[in-house]
Amino acid sequence: MDNLSDYIKWMGDLPFSAYPLNDADALVLCFLAYYDFTSLFSETGKEVCLRDSLGMLEEGELRVMLVGRDRGFRGILEAAARSRRFGDLRMSDYVDLRRAEPPLQFAALTFHGEDFSFLAFRGTDGSLAGWKEDFMISFTITEAQDLARAYAQRVIEEDGSYYIGGHSKGGNLALYAACELPARQWDRVHRLYLLDSPGLCPEVMETDCIGRIDPKTTRIIPTFSVVGNLFEPEISDSRIVSSTAGGFVQHSLDTWGIDHGKLALAQEESPRSRWINETLSRWIGGISQEDRAVFVQELFAALSADGAETLEDIESGGAASFESILASLFKASSVTKRTITDLPKRAILGEHYDEITQLSLSGWLMKRFQDWQAQYTARRAELPEEEKDGDRT
Repeated sequence: MDNLSDYIKWMGDLPFSAYPLNDADALVLCFLAYYDFTSLFSETGKEVCLRDSLGMLEEGELRVMLVGRDRGFRGILEAAARSRRFGDLRMSDYVDLRRAEPPLQFAALTFHGEDFSFLAFRGTDGSLAGWKEDFMISFTITEAQDLARAYAQRVIEEDGSYYIGGHSKGGNLALYAACELPARQWDRVHRLYLLDSPGLCPEVMETDCIGRIDPKTTRIIPTFSVVGNLFEPEISDSRIVSSTAGGFVQHSLDTWGIDHGKLALAQEESPRSRWINETLSRWIGGISQEDRAVFVQELFAALSADGAETLEDIESGGAASFESILASLFKASSVTKRTITDLPKRAILGEHYDEITQLSLSGWLMKRFQDWQAQYTARRAELPEEEKDGDRT
């Protein structure tokens, strides 16, 4: 099974005029949105070709904003920039904003071919601010979502053909922006790509807009998907793609399978993935919006207690960082402590969690026994008399 790098090598000599933009191309462009092109745009100007990035890439001036960047991510940009298919794409409207407090992580850029433009929103980078915003969509509209809406409304003009897409958080931003587009601009959009990305929290905003955008939307998740099933949007064209990795690593686009230039589709999700999603849904559903806000604030205050600003900072701090996080969580409110301990309980007790917590374990067991006894008595009452007699012997 091929991957993104193989696809770029396979299709690299074919221009979009000969082979129009497809699903695999959307994966490539959304992956390229993870690269930090700040230095390229500041030096070259408002519009550059992807091929122009090669010099800076070779000099080590471009980096990819992803956790685990040592997995050969540089090779994907280099292969794309050297190819005929992607290298001549023009890039414009590059935005990259980061701030610790209030938390903000937002980046987007637009790729231009001869007859299309593709708005690509970056997913979560390694910053704690970016991860905090991911949690915040469960109780509020985030600043990144507002910026995505403004970006799409500014870039999409009344002529031309547009695509919108994003991976992970980037897909959530793309979804929110699409839902907020005026009808005249949405008419210019050919397709919206949601790549293993969360949906919209129904307690935060009306989700009726999903029906309007559904006919032009494609949702793709790997066989093991957790992020992409949070607030799962009901999209008719939803697909499951195979992956060269296992477990949570399947979230990364560079592990998604390609077969002869098309997505390597799978029949169903992993049972373990579905169990995790059901547990998380029950957990989130059991927390009020107010408590979600308290939990997120205190959790990330604990994660940054030792001065950490990124996941790498926490990892490099080793045991000392972990001790600081635990110490801060011990001082957290009862809301946060209850929320943290609630997740493993729901995972163990499953659908019986609410019933058990209301009755106590002994009360729940007694009720289950009484229910079984009542069912047994009811079934015996329906039996013929001769079968009842035989049952007693």
